[in-house]
Amino acid sequence: MFNFKTVQGFIVLIVTLFAVISGRVFPGYQLKFATVGDEDISGNNQAGETGRDLPRCLALQVLDRGKPVANIQVHFSILSEPVENSYPGNFRARLSDTVVYTDQLGIARTRLRLGSNTGEYLIKGETAGRELVFVIRGLKHRWYLGTVLEIIGGMAIFLFGLYYGAKGLRRLAGDRLRQVLFALIPNRLLGVLVGIIVTTIFQSSSATIGLLISLASSGLITAGQSLGVILGADIGTTITIQLLSFRIYEYALFAVAAGLLLMNSSWRMKDIGQVIFGFGLVFFSMKIVLSAVEPVKYLPQFQAFFRAGTMHPFYSFVLALVFTALVRSSAATIGMTVGLSFSGIIGLESAIPFLLGANVGSGVTALITAWNAKSEGRRVALAQLLFKLVTTLMVIPVIPPAIVLFSRTSPIVARQIANAHTLINIAATVIFLPLLGVIEKLLRVIIPEQADDEAGPRYLDTAALESPELALAQGTREILRMGEMVQNMLEKSLLFFLENDKEGCRWLASEDDRIDRLEEELMVFLSKIPPESQNPETSKRTRTLFYITEELEHIADIVSKNMVVYIRKRINHNLAFSAAGLEEIKVFHQQVLKNLAMALGCIATWDGKMAQQLVEKRVWGIERKRELQNRHLERLALGLKETLDTSSIHLDLISDLERINFHCTQIGAAIASVTGG
Repeated sequence: MFNFKTVQGFIVLIVTLFAVISGRVFPGYQLKFATVGDEDISGNNQAGETGRDLPRCLALQVLDRGKPVANIQVHFSILSEPVENSYPGNFRARLSDTVVYTDQLGIARTRLRLGSNTGEYLIKGETAGRELVFVIRGLKHRWYLGTVLEIIGGMAIFLFGLYYGAKGLRRLAGDRLRQVLFALIPNRLLGVLVGIIVTTIFQSSSATIGLLISLASSGLITAGQSLGVILGADIGTTITIQLLSFRIYEYALFAVAAGLLLMNSSWRMKDIGQVIFGFGLVFFSMKIVLSAVEPVKYLPQFQAFFRAGTMHPFYSFVLALVFTALVRSSAATIGMTVGLSFSGIIGLESAIPFLLGANVGSGVTALITAWNAKSEGRRVALAQLLFKLVTTLMVIPVIPPAIVLFSRTSPIVARQIANAHTLINIAATVIFLPLLGVIEKLLRVIIPEQADDEAGPRYLDTAALESPELALAQGTREILRMGEMVQNMLEKSLLFFLENDKEGCRWLASEDDRIDRLEEELMVFLSKIPPESQNPETSKRTRTLFYITEELEHIADIVSKNMVVYIRKRINHNLAFSAAGLEEIKVFHQQVLKNLAMALGCIATWDGKMAQQLVEKRVWGIERKRELQNRHLERLALGLKETLDTSSIHLDLISDLERINFHCTQIGAAIASVTGG
């Protein structure tokens, strides 16, 4: 008769015996990647060159209830390798030992020689029914040389992309951009907005700061007006990093291709295409650099460096500062940091010193840019450095709680780093914005006004040559200064003539020398504006400024050379003019002086209507000269002694004033031809 309880007891007995036997045959061992203390010596996740032994052994550790077990047999085998290794002419990976016994620390080691091809190698270690898989990366022979070249090439493309894209943008919208800056900069809050927008377009805060330095050095804005824009530029550069953290560089080649197509179309579309092409290169270069540094994560020295960076953040800070100063772009440094986080090489805590170092490095870059700038330009650069230094000093004491805050902004480390960069710069803007008035005064104390070289140019800055519109604005400002000097010469020349002033003769000669030097400097500066970076309108204006400079120099020559002769003749021969003749000269002189002032107004405003009105003064000048000559001849017919004695000087002086009037009208004609007045 079937006894259910007997069968049940038999099954329990069998299960118990199996458990006892399996426990003896397959003890409760645990396998783990070998460590000594806190150091991982397993060799897992390392890389090596194809056809060569791995730099480190593969090591696993056998434990029983957490304690090392010696003399345990471990089997190593190659689980998988690149399939190309099996092709004819190639060779497969090999293990130095496939059966190894653990030592007193429970560690079993073997060496692996990689096969012919790059890729992933999986090595299995097993014992007592337990197994552990090592992941190894095979790299090209001397892969590090290629990595270095790719990083250098990628950074070169990055810098070229920034330069090329910004150059196209300046040509496309430089004049409008400058007008927007002038309109909004006086309001510091709007200045922050301008800084954000301009830097987002330029993709570089260094480019924005460089533009501000040029404008300030040229006297077009003050350092105080630029402070809000600087803060906005610091926020604007974080947008580039945010885009990188979303891996937008994966689509960079689409932008490069689109930009290239547009560059081969019309002039206006060519500029737009250049902007898109340049910015596509910026993001594509980051993809190259990030791909190049991918193998580096397998190097134990590299891993040790970042561990040291976490323990000694000052080293990371200095490295980021120096690198940023060398490449002149904080976006490059922070972009690489974000890229390394994608590979798991760097975490948020390790990234913070790199962010701060890159920020301070951008301030150093500004100082380098402003090295030869005027006082106002150097104040702009110093403001950028002070903002960065003070921000860093404020962040350092609160790094631990800040890391907690940043880590909560996203589960992705790259996004955490980008968000940290953004939040730090926004916080700095909020803190500094109410203090900009105090900061402006501090800048003026640190960098006092320097004495200008009166004989040299005051507003020309070679850094502005990359932007034709800005260079033309500086050239125009310097020409106006030259025109004011000529105007002053013409105004005083008659006074010196009436008072027989010998010292006045020397002053006129020295002023003419200054104007000659200014003309030379202006001609050189305007000739350096790259023709290929100018559109048809700016090209016309450049040629017009050349012409205007020559006309002003001609007026200065007439005043300095001819008036000096007339003054000396009058002194040497003790000549006296008739009252009527002298009054006619005074009136004609004042009328010509007004026309010169009108010419300077045309230069300042490029007002086509005013320029056309000035052109019409040409006929008036000729008629006025004839009228005064006829009156002089009438006085000669009367036999007046004063008229007879001063006849040649009187007629020459009237002719010279008419020639000056002619050069004034030529300035008007040049401007009218450009403006269509």
